[in-house]
Amino acid sequence: MNATEIITFAGLATLIIATQMGRRRLTLRRLLLPFAAVVLVGYHYLHGVPTVGGDLDFEVSLTLAGALCGVLAAVLMNVERDERTGLIMTEAGITYAALWVIVFGGRLAFAWAASNLWSHQVTEFSIQHQITGSAAWTAAFVFMALSMVLTRTVVVAVRALLLEPPAKLNPALES
Repeated sequence: MNATEIITFAGLATLIIATQMGRRRLTLRRLLLPFAAVVLVGYHYLHGVPTVGGDLDFEVSLTLAGALCGVLAAVLMNVERDERTGLIMTEAGITYAALWVIVFGGRLAFAWAASNLWSHQVTEFSIQHQITGSAAWTAAFVFMALSMVLTRTVVVAVRALLLEPPAKLNPALES
């Protein structure tokens, strides 16, 4: 993993954390921004995704792991309707941020270690599971990251849609 890739994925994690932390109004922009980031990252990294041997199974497995992390991230985020304004609000705290740091940081640390400390073990694992090379590893980790982002966004959006409609506001509060 080169410096550009590290900066890209660290930047994606920072963007996700920074735009979701604290109590914030849920807007269409806040739902669409992660999709835009996923499209850009996917376009840049996912060319000719390997699907031979064990590659596809490996990529699907890591995609599902990312989706599970995305569900966990969504569960760690509170989604509610503000009683006073009727607006949908989200709130994410330190546990939410810690999950993103652990998952994205863990991926970056693994990528570095796979090239520097564990190259023999990664090669052996790849041979045992018929993973054809670094392109399959890259695709699998990119799919994992993107599925986490997308799943978290979709789950938060669904939770927002399932909220009760706003009660009629007190006319005294409207002025």
